[in-house]
Amino acid sequence: MKALEFLSFGIPLFAGFSLMVRFIQRSSFPGVAFRLPDKVIAAHRKAQATLVGGKVVSIPGGMLVTSLRGWIAGEIVWISVVSVSLAVDPSLSSAIFSFFLGLGLGFCTLFLSIREQAKRQVERIRSALPVASFLFSLLLEAGMGSHSAFQEVGRAIPKGPLSRELDEISRARMLGISREEALERSRRRIPLDDYQIFLNLVHQGEQLGVGLSRGLREHSTKMLEGEGYRAEAAAQKAAVKLLFPLVAFIFPAVVLIIFSPILLNVWEMWGQ
Repeated sequence: MKALEFLSFGIPLFAGFSLMVRFIQRSSFPGVAFRLPDKVIAAHRKAQATLVGGKVVSIPGGMLVTSLRGWIAGEIVWISVVSVSLAVDPSLSSAIFSFFLGLGLGFCTLFLSIREQAKRQVERIRSALPVASFLFSLLLEAGMGSHSAFQEVGRAIPKGPLSRELDEISRARMLGISREEALERSRRRIPLDDYQIFLNLVHQGEQLGVGLSRGLREHSTKMLEGEGYRAEAAAQKAAVKLLFPLVAFIFPAVVLIIFSPILLNVWEMWGQ
């Protein structure tokens, strides 16, 4: 295939696949974007658990990701690379090269997608943890046990990764798993210092029999103060991020509007 044929066929095809990937990643359909068979979904989830469990790559917070959008995006990239390459050169060597090239690009797409989703899940836990800690302390002050308090907090806070973790800790007690082991598993899944301190307070309170409500309330207050500091830092970074579009787009337009009459007059004077 000649270069002109490649430009007229290969590039639009790859662009179409790229747009499809972005659409699937931002899709608001519940669950998986396509109605995949249960066995295929189970195989993808098992592969994802193996991938983010530290055996292949280490992704902080990767075990919190439940969506399969990264797998769908990676597989689409793989298929698109192979399709474009075979359309350009349908030889055996090109097929083998495109297979491994697409496999590498698809894995990179999968890795970046899971890492981005893991960061979002950790941030969601960071924002919901102060309220959960404060509510947990109130329930303990009301005389409720820690097991029941975990269940009530998991139901009270908005649905998300933190509510799933609290439900998982409560479910572990019902399955006969010790509370210490359940807390350790949750500690490995969530790489967040504030959450580690929260679990340590709960574990120490159950192990030593000391009151938890005051410590949890102080911890929630510190986390709220930290959220305020992070909001201030984000506001300060916003001014720096706005500098480039201001200089590249807004400032030249303002200068052109202000000085255009002067430039036109100078142009007319030089023309005379």
